[in-house]
Amino acid sequence: MADSKVEHRFAVILCADVVGYSRLMGLDEEGTLAALRTVRNNLVAPKIAEHGGRIVRTMGDGLLVEFNSVVDAVRCAIAIQRAMPEQGADMPADRRLQFRFAINMGDVVSDGDLIYGDGVAIALRMEALAEPGGINVSRAVRDQVRDRLPIAFEDCGAHEVKNISRPVRVFRVVLEERPAGPASTGRRRAAAPVDKPALAVLPFQNFGGDAEIEFFLDSVAEDLITELARARWFSIVARNTSFSYKGKGADSKQVARELGVRYVVEGSLRKAGNRVRISCQLVEAASGQHLWAERFDGTLEDTFDLQDRITESLIGSVGPVLREAEIERARHKPEANQDAYDLTLRAFPPTFAETAEDNEEALRLLTEALEADPAFAMANALAAWCYQQRHLMDWPGAQPDEAARRMARVAIDEGADSPLALALGGAVHASLTRDHDFALAAVDRAMMINTNAAVVLSFDALTRCVCGSYDAAIERAEKALQLSPLEPLVYHAALALALACLFSGRTEEAVAHARKAIDGNRNLVLPYCVLALGCAHLGHADDAAQAVRQLVRVAPRFRLESLRKIRFADAARLQSDLKLLGEAQIPE
Repeated sequence: MADSKVEHRFAVILCADVVGYSRLMGLDEEGTLAALRTVRNNLVAPKIAEHGGRIVRTMGDGLLVEFNSVVDAVRCAIAIQRAMPEQGADMPADRRLQFRFAINMGDVVSDGDLIYGDGVAIALRMEALAEPGGINVSRAVRDQVRDRLPIAFEDCGAHEVKNISRPVRVFRVVLEERPAGPASTGRRRAAAPVDKPALAVLPFQNFGGDAEIEFFLDSVAEDLITELARARWFSIVARNTSFSYKGKGADSKQVARELGVRYVVEGSLRKAGNRVRISCQLVEAASGQHLWAERFDGTLEDTFDLQDRITESLIGSVGPVLREAEIERARHKPEANQDAYDLTLRAFPPTFAETAEDNEEALRLLTEALEADPAFAMANALAAWCYQQRHLMDWPGAQPDEAARRMARVAIDEGADSPLALALGGAVHASLTRDHDFALAAVDRAMMINTNAAVVLSFDALTRCVCGSYDAAIERAEKALQLSPLEPLVYHAALALALACLFSGRTEEAVAHARKAIDGNRNLVLPYCVLALGCAHLGHADDAAQAVRQLVRVAPRFRLESLRKIRFADAARLQSDLKLLGEAQIPE
């Protein structure tokens, strides 16, 4: 390398890694390594050579390849993905290897045989966004090959890449015969008789009888079905099925009996002149109990605005209300009959209670859940959060952060249909590693699935704070607070706002948001740190000292070393803040 010459050049870069590699290694380390070696030798390396590629380096389960032709790179990726199902045909579905691929073209820096630079960074980020068995490409790659190869592309939107000034637009290659990979645990569980909630949105009743209003009400119900389906952790009855009850006056108990649903959304409209009033309710079908209700007033001139307000309010409210109802149901279910889903639901409140005792109880429940279903994404995500908190706070049983990082990775790998698991896994991964691009890719995938869940937005915002994307964090957090005042965990959005404003120099706003986060959960320590720092920066020494006293009272084991463990992108700024906190008498 001493004689190598550094040069800049244009290249086509392909990145790949194995989906769920950490989980597979945990199940069978020797078998996974042997299977990966076989696939590389028998399929991947020959196909790369056949298409004129050069393997730059292998990285555990990953691969970086350089091509001279963008068409050859895409053909190679498609050939490998289409051949992959045959490679594991004799293996159990949950042990088969799957790849994620991404292809970019751009400037690289060459140092001997290795390549670096923005072109590689963008390819790595796009690969982390790819779905299992999928291929992501940049806009430049799409533009070069779309008229030269018989393939279609799906636009996955623009995404931020660390140290790249402009968002990168990502496209997914639509394969004619998409590889049938192993169903994730979440999908298997949804198909099995697991006691998960199902929800029906019934056609809204039109008490005015106006035909124009009828069309409007049907549009409202259809929008609700579409948006609620994005949540993924409960199932939604299809529009054609729920609309079969239109005009029949069926009650919620009849619907529950005939459709097998646990919850029903119903609504009605009354009209007086040009004004309309719409009432919506979320009902527990078996008991007929109203879990949530809201009323909306508007005029016939602003039907689109009224429709948007109804949809946004219900989406922001139904998720947290359903989760609380499901937690209560799981608590009253006989313990002998509780599956991984029930145990994970019961673990939600103690996971975020932020005390050592609750942390221990949450991990007890999650350990049972993971014994029943080791790849359950949501259980892994909550366990990762618990182990992270135990590590940062030095609570009893604290250990190095390896367990938190491993479970966060499993949550991300297995969370293809669980936006909250992806967001939580991303938040933990960002906090405990320097691989912020991977964490951002996880929360990006969560947002692709569901853009209107306040709890997902909250952890997305926290992740972006740690990764240094303060403007995006503020945007996500503000939307979370606007969407769902009923979300018990939305104080994480207030914390994200406090951190982002502090690091952006908006100190007075940081102090205000820190106080709101403290009101949301008085055991959470980071808001006290932000409050103390903000007050100190503003010259309010007494208020800063008071914040420190409150912090020490709720978390006597907290030390400045806890903050040093968090992998903030803005580490240089943190050093001066740590000095300020030390001067304010927070123990080292």
